Amino acid sequence: MNKKFLSAILFGALMVSSTGTFVSCKDYDDDIDEINKELTDLKSKLSDLESKVNAGGAYVTKIESVDGGFKVSVSDGTSYNLTVASAAAGSKVVIDDKTGEISIDDKATGWFATTGEGEEAVDMTPYVKDGYWYLYDKTAKEFVKSEYKAAGNAYAVVANGICTLNIPDADGKMQTIQLPTTSAAITGVQFINVANGAVEPAPAYALNYGVATKDNAKWDGPKGAITKDQLLVGTIEPLTLQVYPSSADLSNADIKLVGSDGTVAPVKVTATPFEGVITKAASANGLWNLNIRPDETVTDKTIADAFKAELGDYAYALQINGNILTGYASEVTPADKASSATATSLTDGDVKYNTEELSSAKVPFGETVTLEFDGTKAYDAYLTPKSASELELAGVTIDGKTMSFTSTEKAAGKTVKFTVNFVNFKGETGTAFDITVNFEGATVDPEAPVAAVKYTATDGAKPIIIDLGTTFTSLSAQTATALAAVTPTWNVISIDGKAVATTDQSTANGKFAFAMTQVKYYSDLKADGTPKTEVTSINTADNLKKVKYAVFTSSDYQTNVAPGAYVLNMTFVDGENELKKVVAPVTISVPTFTDLFTKVTSVWNADKTVLNALLVGSTSADVAKQYVMTNAFKSVENSGADWKNLTLTPKKMSISGTPTEVATYTTTGSILAMADALLKDGAVRGNVTVDGTYLVKGKTDLKVEVPAFAVNFMSPFNDAVLNFYKGGKVVDLNVTIASDGTGTIAKVDGAAGKEAGLQLVASSEKVAVSNVMELFGVKNTNINTDDKFTFVVKGEGVPAGAKAKLSADGIALEGMTYAPNYSATLEMTVEALNGIKTTITLPMTINKP
Repeated sequence: MNKKFLSAILFGALMVSSTGTFVSCKDYDDDIDEINKELTDLKSKLSDLESKVNAGGAYVTKIESVDGGFKVSVSDGTSYNLTVASAAAGSKVVIDDKTGEISIDDKATGWFATTGEGEEAVDMTPYVKDGYWYLYDKTAKEFVKSEYKAAGNAYAVVANGICTLNIPDADGKMQTIQLPTTSAAITGVQFINVANGAVEPAPAYALNYGVATKDNAKWDGPKGAITKDQLLVGTIEPLTLQVYPSSADLSNADIKLVGSDGTVAPVKVTATPFEGVITKAASANGLWNLNIRPDETVTDKTIADAFKAELGDYAYALQINGNILTGYASEVTPADKASSATATSLTDGDVKYNTEELSSAKVPFGETVTLEFDGTKAYDAYLTPKSASELELAGVTIDGKTMSFTSTEKAAGKTVKFTVNFVNFKGETGTAFDITVNFEGATVDPEAPVAAVKYTATDGAKPIIIDLGTTFTSLSAQTATALAAVTPTWNVISIDGKAVATTDQSTANGKFAFAMTQVKYYSDLKADGTPKTEVTSINTADNLKKVKYAVFTSSDYQTNVAPGAYVLNMTFVDGENELKKVVAPVTISVPTFTDLFTKVTSVWNADKTVLNALLVGSTSADVAKQYVMTNAFKSVENSGADWKNLTLTPKKMSISGTPTEVATYTTTGSILAMADALLKDGAVRGNVTVDGTYLVKGKTDLKVEVPAFAVNFMSPFNDAVLNFYKGGKVVDLNVTIASDGTGTIAKVDGAAGKEAGLQLVASSEKVAVSNVMELFGVKNTNINTDDKFTFVVKGEGVPAGAKAKLSADGIALEGMTYAPNYSATLEMTVEALNGIKTTITLPMTINKP
């Protein structure tokens, strides 16, 4: 026995005909309010789903349970979790595939989703009413109200290739959303008025007919010879149908007109792709022509009553592949046109192309064109040449005894005449008349884009190269000549998927990297991919046919340049006639900061999140607070990165609860400097957080974000050490103390390799320790107080009153214990000009003579 399990939360239940499963959730009163609050997120997901189905032709491939709801998988590989996090868990429900009985939480209920077995099984799909599930009771033979509530009063039903989602909106009103579960499934249709693009809620099918009053064996039009009393049904103008999803194919669909009582109209309905142009709001996707003809059961005796019910005309709905997809709002009305049939019923004004008068229409060349005639005025019609020689010279051929003709490129810009022959609704041959057909001057290409370009804006302002492929090289000489006579124009038609309004054209063009007038044309590229041979003028057919690349270039970007997904149109327009269009997608982006600059490893911590900014030494206190950022970052080779386009922004620090500026940055010199507020008692309060922006070529909107990092401001004495030399080598410091407690640590002296004495080393700088020493602008301003360089001696054997002072000979010790071989520590504290204090220690051993 095959059993399927599903636990759904949000939607209360998931129904899938007799072999599926559903979930019902009890006692959701406490959760429904919270669930409704979360429907906003669901609406956006469902909107995205509908868009993929209706516009992109996607369909649902799987529905499965997840925590808090269920997951819908789509044919394009994406999936959507339609859930509410606050919902409680649902009951486990199993439908037995054999008996159709429903079990809830492993207990049989006596309710059934189907009755009977095999082909005789009848679907008894439960439904929601008043917020509760109604289930079929096999004993009572009716649906009964269960104790199970539908969570949020929302649920889904899958049947006949359609997944129907019933979901309350923010106001609690139920809305129905249908999604196909196969690529062929149709979720909805609507009729379109070709003239204005409006939706037609109740289109009328007018069957124009007559009965032949005599034989007309000589008529050899498309519908053939006519015999007396023959039913003559006119050429009916097709109805235009828009189908959702647009990918649905109606060419082999089973299409019927069905009355509300089940009556099927005695007609044959066929569908062909719509090839005309709708000028208003309707989308061109998913459009089909429905051609409706009476079937073989309709005769001249029955046609007048074939579509009537007892109280009037039948109101039909459109049925496709067994599914009713419209309301019962359309009528089929036979109209007897025999009484108005004359030898001049049809005239030149009754022949059109794509519903447009021939006097104002231009037909395409190089393809087959079919003209329409007014089906209320003639039963049949066909074309013959007004002048066979004229048609031959224009490269035009009539396709037999029809209203269609085929042309070659020779017809471009030509005007030709045809004779229209027709027969009226009495079966009589009418008076032939002439029509004039005007051909377009050149081909209008479909909006198929050339290869998309991805362009990264850099300070080097490299050219944007659009590969036009064979767009122009494959032109015929005739088309190239027509295009060369027109100056093409370039415009931005959309940015980031949003169409550009006519009034915004100049602004949109100004956001592109280069001006539309800065385009040049090339026949080839160099080995490095840069432009090589320019086609200096494209106003001749020969030159235009050489063009393979359109190149936008300049030494600088436009002032208002901005990143974005642009679509450019290159159009050739002759008056009101668009001769050709090239659609070129160009995505402009900015580099990342790491594309422009790299961190100098030696001055950063291990994971490169903290910059150890060793401040420079200087005789100027202001300069001593500065760090040159070119020591921290190096521009990437060939990136064109320019330091003047970089702005770093040190963040304020909360000091006593007040955000305070503790560092500044100046572009000139790339200087990051600490402020006095960053110090407290000679110590740095903490690291400073810095981020910033880089403006490519200095353009405001070509902005590169600088990832945040921390700066640890450090004194130039940060790595300072005290070294004691003897015989040119660094040795342990041993100091001899006299009986009066005095001693001297001599300053370093002597030739290189023979040094002896104490030396201070910081940031690779060296100085002999004495009362005249100066390093990084730091020196004692008062020899007597040693206010910048201070020394102390510490240790267990060192008396509390011991002193260490700078002297001309080095460091003079006083008040020391006169005792042999005890350990001590010499400690030096220095305050740099930037105010940061640093302490350096040196172990020492005290001896007596």
